[in-house]
Amino acid sequence: MLFRAPGRSRGRLTRWLPGVVVLCALPLGQLAAQSVAPGGCALLLSGRVQDHESRGALAGATVVVLETQQATQTEPDGHYHLDLCPGVYHVQVSFVGFTPETVEVRVSGAVLRDFQLHPDAIALKGAVVEGQHMAAPTPQATGNLSGQALQQTRGQALGEALQKISGVTAIQTGPSIFKPMIHGLHSNRVTILNNGVRQEGQQWGQEHGPEIDPFIASQLTVVKGAASVRYGSDAIGGVVLVQPKALRDSAGTGAELNLVGMSNNGLGAASGTVEGNVRQLPALSWRAQGTVKRAGTMRAPGYYLRNSGFEEYDFSAAVGWRKANYGLEVFYSQFNTRLGILPAAHAESPSDLYAAIARRRPLETSGFSYAINRAYQQISHDLLKVTGFVRTGTAGKLTATLGQQTDYRDEYDLYSARNADRAARNRPALSYSNRTTTGELLWEHRPLGGFTGSVGVAGTYQFNRYADGTRGFIPFYNNTIAGAFAIERWTRNRWQLEAGIRADYRTLETRRGTRDTLGVYYVDRREFTYLTPAASLGAIFDATPHLTLNLTTSLTQRAPAANERFSDGVHNAQYELGYDLVPGNGALGPETAYHTGLTASWHDNPRLNGELTLYQTTIDGYIHQRPILPPVINIRGTLVSWQYQRTNAVLRGLDLGATYRLAPQWQVGGKASIVRGRDTQEDEWLFFMPADRAELSVRYAVPERPAARLTGRYVQLGSYAVARQTRVPADYAAKDYALPPAGYVLLGLEAGATVHWGRLPLTISLAGSNLLNQRYRDYLNRYRYFADEMGRNVTLRVQVPFELSRRR
Repeated sequence: MLFRAPGRSRGRLTRWLPGVVVLCALPLGQLAAQSVAPGGCALLLSGRVQDHESRGALAGATVVVLETQQATQTEPDGHYHLDLCPGVYHVQVSFVGFTPETVEVRVSGAVLRDFQLHPDAIALKGAVVEGQHMAAPTPQATGNLSGQALQQTRGQALGEALQKISGVTAIQTGPSIFKPMIHGLHSNRVTILNNGVRQEGQQWGQEHGPEIDPFIASQLTVVKGAASVRYGSDAIGGVVLVQPKALRDSAGTGAELNLVGMSNNGLGAASGTVEGNVRQLPALSWRAQGTVKRAGTMRAPGYYLRNSGFEEYDFSAAVGWRKANYGLEVFYSQFNTRLGILPAAHAESPSDLYAAIARRRPLETSGFSYAINRAYQQISHDLLKVTGFVRTGTAGKLTATLGQQTDYRDEYDLYSARNADRAARNRPALSYSNRTTTGELLWEHRPLGGFTGSVGVAGTYQFNRYADGTRGFIPFYNNTIAGAFAIERWTRNRWQLEAGIRADYRTLETRRGTRDTLGVYYVDRREFTYLTPAASLGAIFDATPHLTLNLTTSLTQRAPAANERFSDGVHNAQYELGYDLVPGNGALGPETAYHTGLTASWHDNPRLNGELTLYQTTIDGYIHQRPILPPVINIRGTLVSWQYQRTNAVLRGLDLGATYRLAPQWQVGGKASIVRGRDTQEDEWLFFMPADRAELSVRYAVPERPAARLTGRYVQLGSYAVARQTRVPADYAAKDYALPPAGYVLLGLEAGATVHWGRLPLTISLAGSNLLNQRYRDYLNRYRYFADEMGRNVTLRVQVPFELSRRR
């Protein structure tokens, strides 16, 4: 057959920073030359490169001045420009699929010279073209982990893995609980979607990690900045998308096995996936996946952290039926985990508590063990999702998604219940069940005159209960949400504009038992209703084939959650008090957030690629936790204590990430993030904002050899630096239990390769973290008051794909 190459599409949005203006690549990997003439001459040679047959612009065509080796590439509309000195030159223009053309150009002033290239017919053998649906680019800054970058995080918790993305940190509780933080915002302000369904569970605790198995995902995406129009009013801080790969669409059966082992805490993890497509029913595909993970006591430099082990058992399955005009998919997952809680967080008296905080290491340490004793969390989460689509003729596509989730959380105190009967039955101190039903109906219309977009409605019904005989840390509550939204995009040439609007109507009903001032018991019932709007406006501009600029601005309101209003009591070795229960506070109102973000992306270059994001979020009525001093003393001892407060705040910062290819085998990478959180009402810094951090890596890829049994070999050396957090409220020693810890620098080394063992390609990597076994504590870790972070750790990862189909 005959092949003819079409013009290149406009420069695609990627995830890297625009550095200074760097010149475009020469054909066949030649080194890019400057487009500015030597000696500062500035006579302009410009024009347009077109397809001779269709007169269509050829974007990305290479224009080279042979005498000076100056080079450039054409813009999306086919235009080019070069600065030259007076003289006679030979200019060569080339594009894949077209016959190159070389012409002589005499330059004595500004010259306009167009080129029309002729298609070059090339005889090719048959080819199979595979593709996948790509989401439309979004004006918000995004980051993702996929492929090898995701593989390098296997075995880590979801919140821990997401910290590989610039601008993402985590609120941490020990070695196993990580809650993602985006640009200084977390918990109720960050929405997590598990396979397209909003994750709903007991997320009211800062030490409650997402109940999701990261092995499910083939890609983790973070939308940094408000995304409330599409994902709901809680997405003030951003969105985390946990995305499994699409079900298999080719006949046969395949499998994959991932194995992970860690030296520090003896972690062992195994995750397996089997998937297939039925040859006799090509529309039918299926997948089953399971994970087992277990870790023992973590070792800090010099000692083991008692009762820091955890275990996890997960399962998921999916089946789908897909035709060209309609399809249906059912997905089910179950997540089960048990997590130890540090005993050092418990103290009998204030003096014991302050003594524990002052020690360089916990008073009670241990040897290595897989045992998980009191105190601990026991969690189970089930998710059932049904989604289907139908193409509405030529008008567009209608998609419906229904989700049902059930979350069980049991928390066991360090000491058994004083009631002998309950102690004998080993009942938890807190036992909660949360059931959530979600639904969404989305219609995406076909392109009309440069416009594409969608409209949708969404609803949530949730009820949360605690078991009889356990403590009522937060009240019974019913949460009902109904929302509608519309998003429209307009694309023309190098511009894309996006506007969206949403409104959510929310009803929160709470019920809790309490006693009045005379000791009379009664049931306190309350109902709160909110209408929370959201609106956004964004733009994407492809300034050149390599430079893309994104600007977004939004307004969002978020209704307060039940825990922010009414939490009261001991919870995971700490005491918390909700805003409405503090005398004189009154009722807690909604937050109103105004977000602006600008992202510049320099991409698709042979050497330098990167991305820079600047942002500001102003929040009126910002809801946050701060320590209670002196600590609360009750029948369970003296515990680190917190209460919710309300103020006005502004958060500003930047994310920076870049890679530079020194040579074909050598690449340098770096990223950095800065957050500045200010309490504008009190005119002081906010509590618990991420400290400045940066990461630098050098990677060497070993040259490939023909027919080698080892391929994809690499070695990567990296360092990770976090500064001391000095931007804290004035007189901080009187407002928190301990000053922010010192900054730290960690050294890491990783090596990997793919071993071809018969028909099996085994991908193996060995990674070491904190290689110098440095002793340090992190400001965002709730354990920082009592213990150090993990010491030296070596991780072995093995990935084995299988093709189980019979060869035909």
